[in-house]
Amino acid sequence: MEIKFYTNKRVRRYGLVMLIAVCMSGSSFAQDDPTNKQYLFNLLNINPAVAGTKEGVNMTAGFKRQWAGIPGAPQTMVFSADAPFKEHHFGAGIQLYTNSIGLERTSGVNMSFSTSFQFTEDDFLSLGIQAGLMNYKIDRNGVALPFQNDVAFQTNTNVIIPTAGIGIYYERPGFYAGLSAPSLLLSTVQADKVQSINSPSLKNMQYILTTGITADITDDIKLKPSVYMKYMSGKVFQVHVNGSAWYRDIIGIGASYRYDDSILGIIELKAGDKLSFGYSYGMSIGNKDIFTAATHEAQIRLSLKPKE
Repeated sequence: MEIKFYTNKRVRRYGLVMLIAVCMSGSSFAQDDPTNKQYLFNLLNINPAVAGTKEGVNMTAGFKRQWAGIPGAPQTMVFSADAPFKEHHFGAGIQLYTNSIGLERTSGVNMSFSTSFQFTEDDFLSLGIQAGLMNYKIDRNGVALPFQNDVAFQTNTNVIIPTAGIGIYYERPGFYAGLSAPSLLLSTVQADKVQSINSPSLKNMQYILTTGITADITDDIKLKPSVYMKYMSGKVFQVHVNGSAWYRDIIGIGASYRYDDSILGIIELKAGDKLSFGYSYGMSIGNKDIFTAATHEAQIRLSLKPKE
């Protein structure tokens, strides 16, 4: 079946919402943690093994708005905090999030726990697990229809779904790499009931691979390229290539390219040792005319390091 979007502005703006409403009236739902959309400034959002790998208590608040100006476009907010317990080679973290797209709303909490194996002071391997609860809602009654007898829009969905994930993370000076499986549970929802909760098979498991390096160009300038890959069913279906140049570890300017989909400009600023800010502005590329509106992502991070 081919779906066409016409150029009439009213049809373009509200067509996305109606399409999502129809799609959400189906009977199945596969867990896809909304925090995975915000990896750019905080790796904890995609890998529980990152919890507690940085010194002190770290708190991050992030916001992402995709295709700004289009009603029902995706919007995500995440708050996370994590801290290490070095005496026991243990780390813990928490995430609170809310995400909306069309008639669909998800919100929830994740708890992450990690344990690390220290090879040297700055060379370690961390293993992590994550568990949480997600509130999944669809407000079908909020759709203004020309007729009111469509049974697909007469029942709302409001269920609590468990979530789980695992990850591994390695870091040494100038290099890091992580592999995670953030969706260990697949849930089937019928109207306002959870029909089943299953584990995905190896064929439909999602994997996220991230890796990056830091290269000193001069005493004042560093380059930080990185790669993000999301993998499923034997095929790489998302590839992001990121890179930034940092001056005196105070300000970083860079870009992110998602293969055949979008390109983003990135700026990060550190205000001392405790506070940092990040912002990205992205545009879709290719022939996806309805999705050419800008995407905004911002974060603020507070790091409270222990006293010497």
